[in-house]
Amino acid sequence: MNTTTIFSDKKSNSEKIKKQYGILMKYKPVWLIILSDSNIISELIEWLKTLQSGVIVYSKTLWEIKISENVVVTSNIDEQLLVWFDFVLCDDEIQNLWKYLEKWIVPIVTRKNHMSSLLREFNPLKNEWNAFFYDETNVWNIFYSLIRYLENYKFPFDNKNLVNNILKV
Repeated sequence: MNTTTIFSDKKSNSEKIKKQYGILMKYKPVWLIILSDSNIISELIEWLKTLQSGVIVYSKTLWEIKISENVVVTSNIDEQLLVWFDFVLCDDEIQNLWKYLEKWIVPIVTRKNHMSSLLREFNPLKNEWNAFFYDETNVWNIFYSLIRYLENYKFPFDNKNLVNNILKV
């Protein structure tokens, strides 16, 4: 499957995610956040509410709740909808990272991850590599990596190159 088809499908099917989780249609992109530290999740959610993106936060420790018109916390992610997420942010829950890459989902992970031999920080100037990293597991570093991804997402050419690089992994 080529990136034109992937992006067309992601755009049309992101509406399914938004409908299922009650996120307003106007928000793009759609994110999946899987962090093990509920304190970081709680703090990060306050900042996420201000962004123009749909955010699904997966948490086993927090209950199912719609936080705002763009942020939902859930303990149940429909596996069939995974492919339509634009990126996944995760920390120690990276055993599923390969599954996310197979579904063309951009990873935002700690620099010390088990797939570091395959993942490198995306360089938009050279259109190289396939991920975004944060150095320390704290809300500041994580949010900074999210903003760097959003800056890349604004430029369709760069984002297509990023997804193409993921397809090559």
